Amino acid sequence: MKRYGEGFLSIDKPGDRSSFAVVAAVRRELQGIKVGHAGTLDPAASGLLVLALGNATRLLPFVPLEPKQYRFGICFGVETDTLDAEGSVLRSRGSIPDSSALEKVLPRFCGVLSQVPPDFSAIKISGVRAYDLARKGKRLELAPRRIEIYSLQLLQYDASAGQALLDVTCSGGTYIRSLARDVAESLGSFGHASPIRRIAAGRFHVDQALAFEKLEQAGKAVRPVHEVLSGLPSITVDAEQRARLAQGRDIVCERITAAESGTSDDIVYAFDDEDTIIAVLKRKEDGRYHPVRVFIK
Repeated sequence: MKRYGEGFLSIDKPGDRSSFAVVAAVRRELQGIKVGHAGTLDPAASGLLVLALGNATRLLPFVPLEPKQYRFGICFGVETDTLDAEGSVLRSRGSIPDSSALEKVLPRFCGVLSQVPPDFSAIKISGVRAYDLARKGKRLELAPRRIEIYSLQLLQYDASAGQALLDVTCSGGTYIRSLARDVAESLGSFGHASPIRRIAAGRFHVDQALAFEKLEQAGKAVRPVHEVLSGLPSITVDAEQRARLAQGRDIVCERITAAESGTSDDIVYAFDDEDTIIAVLKRKEDGRYHPVRVFIK
């Protein structure tokens, strides 16, 4: 790394800390370096929290962070206002489905769906967070959102306790709490999500994440930008191209590295010969590439 701490850091967030508390702790540990997140987790949720450090925060809109993978529970028969175990119980003693009925209904939730977010969410309504309105007892009618679920698998089910454990791979913007609610409703019951754990986001996986309890090792766990972006369309620029990019001018990319299957070269990452990120480029209609993010002067 060319600058102390710059790059990406994956943290395994515990369920008793908020995402913002984890970000603050990393900032303190790395002596005030700029820290940005690639999507928060609910306070009670655990698992993968992807952080960008230093100049890498400007790369967050361009880093592949989908699909998302979660492991989550559904507690049938008990409904809470937050749709997770942290909320107040609204209803209890709901019906408990049997395992065959549960497995039969899951394929209905694969594909493109319309999902209503939880009232206790960070969505803004006329500039106010939905969870702030919900805490005041306001009745909300949140608009449904388009999501996509690529796979949904039942891992374990204890029918006597009404507790299921599932694995889901989905698009960004999917609310796992809403998914638990909807699965329960489709079975003529009600329920809430508990626990929720993020397993993966794009090319990041919780298996490579640093445990929060080992935060003193954060400096050594930072992954450099070129490593995180490896396998994506990139170019090594020469001195002339570097100078053009520093001025915000277009360049011609003749030697773009082969991209991974399924990726497009509409976005290309420009590096120098020492693997330092120079710019993020976007292809124009005339075939040239325009810098949409420049990291040099």
